[in-house]
Amino acid sequence: MDRSPAEAPVARLRRELGLRDALAIGIGGTVGGGIFTLVKVAADAAGPAALIAFVLAAAVSVLIALPYAELACRLPVAGGGYAFAREVLGERWGFAMGWIYWGGYLLASGYVTIGFGEYLHAACGLPTTVGAVGLVTLCTGINMLGARLAGWAQTCVLLVAVAGFVAFALWGLGDVGTATLTPFAPHGVSGVLLATPVVFLAFGGFDMVAAAGEEIRRPERNLPRAILLTLAVVLGLYLLVALVAFGTTSTQVLGSAASPLADAARGFGGEPARWMMLGCALLTLAAATNALLMVTSRALFAMARDGLLPRRLAAVEQGSGTPRTAIAVDGALLATVALTGTVSLAATAGGFLYVLHFLPPLLALVRLRRDPAAPAPAFRTPLPRLLLPLAFLAVVGMLVATGLRGATTGLAWLVLGAGVYGVRRALGGRDQGPGRGSRTSPTSTGGGAAGT
Repeated sequence: MDRSPAEAPVARLRRELGLRDALAIGIGGTVGGGIFTLVKVAADAAGPAALIAFVLAAAVSVLIALPYAELACRLPVAGGGYAFAREVLGERWGFAMGWIYWGGYLLASGYVTIGFGEYLHAACGLPTTVGAVGLVTLCTGINMLGARLAGWAQTCVLLVAVAGFVAFALWGLGDVGTATLTPFAPHGVSGVLLATPVVFLAFGGFDMVAAAGEEIRRPERNLPRAILLTLAVVLGLYLLVALVAFGTTSTQVLGSAASPLADAARGFGGEPARWMMLGCALLTLAAATNALLMVTSRALFAMARDGLLPRRLAAVEQGSGTPRTAIAVDGALLATVALTGTVSLAATAGGFLYVLHFLPPLLALVRLRRDPAAPAPAFRTPLPRLLLPLAFLAVVGMLVATGLRGATTGLAWLVLGAGVYGVRRALGGRDQGPGRGSRTSPTSTGGGAAGT
């Protein structure tokens, strides 16, 4: 039987990642899947008006990112939102948050891995599933070797990928015309609202930085900077690339193509532009998969370390300092999703859970702010009386916008999680209040992490 968190030795991860590495995790986990694969789902839903959905999704992301940055400074530990909910709200909320967070990224990973397989198929004819599973296998091996190697690989890939995005935008900007932008909103306001949660999923990545908080040096400084810089860089890239894509290529082509941005590039730049975007897509989708594997495996690690999942998942390999068992299990599950899903299904199934996972951290921040014993963090959310209620309303609105399919899938995952938690309690686990038996209480995170 697994020991309770209070009785078990605490396993800690090494702080080896700087601001550059953290930013690479955030950008890599964001730009790869969203702009290359979800653009075709958004095109189907809203037509060229998907550009408005990008702006709306960015605004919602900023509303959530500001309190998330404050939480990351208060609790710079592995697990991100799971750790926030576990430390502040208690075990039940922690398990629910961890289960939602892990499930959201696990199910949504298909749009990244399958998207990679589709672009690889367009480049060389290799079957989509072979490319997708092969990528997961490669990323699993890299993560096994240590966080520093994974962060270094992420940085190198993204430098090339971002250059490709800029080249795509500059190359095609002169060919943007009104013909492909008309009609601008063929499905009206409802189409924009339907596309917004899909596009919001494309902005997912800033929370990945928080999930790796226990491995980031000077977290009180680097975490908020990495989170906010991630959103700023990604928004700029998305708007440029989306404008060129919708302004040069019909939404019918974008919505039906296996490699939509490569097909758009061929329209204004011929085969050289198409091959440039194929290469850029493969690099960024690979970077996104690497980031997904890194943060979801840390969520498993954090839950196991707290006794909410089997303790073996919390084992840390002495040589590399990485949770190899959690990485291996998570890699196998990502490969399973790649084998069995589609881009559209992944976006729908993961979208509801991804949006839902922001609610518990927001509740945790409200509770921390009311705790007089909690130290002031290095970063605080500006205008909290305005922005925090808006963040709650934005999350609820996005949940409604995901529709019946997303809600049904999400609720099924929650029911499965309730069964897992019930079995764990039946085997001898005990409920704990906020902060008890955990690594870092809310009142002790102000200075300790900073000096690490």
